[in-house]
Amino acid sequence: MSIQRLLSLILLPSLARATIKPVSPGPGDVFRSGEPCPISWDTDRSGPTQSWKNATIYLMTGSNLNMTMVTTVVEHLNETNMTSYNWICPDVAPNAAIYFYQFSNNGVPTGSTWTSRFTIASYSGNTTLPENSKQPDGNPIPWGVGHLVTPKSTNPSSPNVSPRSRPLPIPPCETLKHHQCMTSPEDASFSHTKSPANPPLRQRIVLRPTVTDKVKPMRERRPSSRGSRGGPDLSVHILCALATLWLMVL
Repeated sequence: MSIQRLLSLILLPSLARATIKPVSPGPGDVFRSGEPCPISWDTDRSGPTQSWKNATIYLMTGSNLNMTMVTTVVEHLNETNMTSYNWICPDVAPNAAIYFYQFSNNGVPTGSTWTSRFTIASYSGNTTLPENSKQPDGNPIPWGVGHLVTPKSTNPSSPNVSPRSRPLPIPPCETLKHHQCMTSPEDASFSHTKSPANPPLRQRIVLRPTVTDKVKPMRERRPSSRGSRGGPDLSVHILCALATLWLMVL
């Protein structure tokens, strides 16, 4: 086996294995929600090492003895070839120096490492003091428990009421023409402005009964005529009878 081949077998494992040492953020660092939040670390290959080709960075909160995950920053990160990562800080509460990052490898907590606590301020830059000034074991390191802020809905649900479902007001009758109620153009424009979904009303016709409509005309009766069958009229017979009587008297 050549010397170059032997050196490659010795050096390759050491290049692939390393210890991650977080550098920033550190104490006193403040980042605003919605703005870039840089994270940096060093790769140390001098001490006990492990492969960090499948690393995960978490945003954490809580005490040193009871850590709580706020959210996952990034997964499947090859930290042996990188020394920094940037992401956008989320909206959290409270806005205090109670947040830190945890570096874990292969999804297991064994061998994890952490940054110092830092502050995530509000969008306007406001901050508050941590809730606790000491750790549960008495260590004078302020801490608290934070969480993500749920976005507020800007479009509350409301019933969808169509303009067509509203009753259209009928203006009073102004003029009566040919037994029909006629509305003026102003009333038509009023109806149009009240209900944009309906076409403009040029003329509204409302049929209303009148006195003349209630009284039906009687059918005309024509005097019956006995001469309809071709016979003489009654007055002719009377005149003939009177003339005969007069002649008899003479």
